[in-house]
Amino acid sequence: MKKLVCLAFAVLFCVPAFYAQEGTSEPVDSVTSVVYAEDIIEEKTSHSLDWILSFAPAFLLNTGDVKKTAPSPVVYPFSLGVVFPAETFVSFQPRLSIFTNYFLWYDGDAYPAEIENRTATAFCFLLDFPAVFRYEPSARHLLEGGAGVSFLCRFAKISNGVSGSDEGYSGSASGDVDEINKWFWKDANFLFFMLSASYLFTFSGKIKAGPEFRCYFPCGSLFNGNGMNNAMFAAGVKLRF
Repeated sequence: MKKLVCLAFAVLFCVPAFYAQEGTSEPVDSVTSVVYAEDIIEEKTSHSLDWILSFAPAFLLNTGDVKKTAPSPVVYPFSLGVVFPAETFVSFQPRLSIFTNYFLWYDGDAYPAEIENRTATAFCFLLDFPAVFRYEPSARHLLEGGAGVSFLCRFAKISNGVSGSDEGYSGSASGDVDEINKWFWKDANFLFFMLSASYLFTFSGKIKAGPEFRCYFPCGSLFNGNGMNNAMFAAGVKLRF
């Protein structure tokens, strides 16, 4: 009986000790073996981002009566944008361009105006949302081509030197300014379809620069039967870093 009791005690204490020793015989580095989901997500979704600066004078097509309105003017916008993801075949390159222009109101439409015939000064904010495709024939040369939609947000105020009580097509200059501001948002006059192309040369590090061309097709004018009136064609220099 004593032998059986001693054997039972031996089994009771030795077996757990054996398994405990077995479990600790090969220590596991918990720091290196654990993989966190957020680390995988960050690794898969992290992409670099580039900035864009550009200066591209733009030709604004005016098909209205040049005896009553201005010849097609040229404006000088400065642009700031981003490239994301920066190194993929297709990237998203939103951009903001800012410029001003003179306008007058004539026969139910807003037209560009020369300085001596201006009624309103418009502050223009052009928002581009293109998808851009890239092609690199070599390490220092980059070709880009894109397409997308653009929104031309404009706000007009009465020009300096013009009084609101001055004669206007609607009756007064202030009335013309009100009509111009309404026209900016009427019949999709703010909506454009844009195409772009650029060549960039890598100078040092991640700094690239080169010529750029952009075309803006006026959806409002095309929908309303006014053809390419208000189309814009820009050519200038693009800097990417």
